[in-house]
Amino acid sequence: MVDKDHGSNMQSFEWMVGSWTMKTRNGTIMETWVSLNDSTMGGESILIKNTGATEQREKLRFICTRKEYFYCVTMPGQNNNEEIKFRVTSFADSSFVSENLQHDFPKRIIYQLINKDSIHAVIDDGEVPKKKFDFFYSRYKN
Repeated sequence: MVDKDHGSNMQSFEWMVGSWTMKTRNGTIMETWVSLNDSTMGGESILIKNTGATEQREKLRFICTRKEYFYCVTMPGQNNNEEIKFRVTSFADSSFVSENLQHDFPKRIIYQLINKDSIHAVIDDGEVPKKKFDFFYSRYKN
C-alpha cells in the first residue's frame, strides 16, 4: 500500500459505501456504509440472527479531520459506550490500515476491496499478530 495525500475528503474510501454481508454460524453480519458529507461516512454493523432477530454490533464512522483519517467504532456495552478511534496509517485506492496501539483489542483494523463485490477485513493485535480475525464480506444485493 502506498500512502497518498488526497487532501481532506473521503473520495479514496467511497468503495466502502453500500451494504456488505458475511454468513456466520449464528446468522449474517451486515455492515452498511453511507457517505454523509465530504469528511464523514457513517456506518453500522448488525447481526441478523438465524432466528430473524437483529442485534446491533457496532456503530461506525469514518472521518477526516485536519487531513488525518480515522476509523471510529462504538460497541454497545464496551469501553463505557465510548467511541474508539483508529488512525489511518496507510491507504491506497482500495484498501486502508488503521491503528490504535493503546487499545486492548483490536489494535489494528485493515480493509481491502478484493473486487467490486468483495471486501476482506481483518482485525488483529498489531504488526506481528498473535490474535487475528478475518471477515470476508460480499456486496448485499436486494
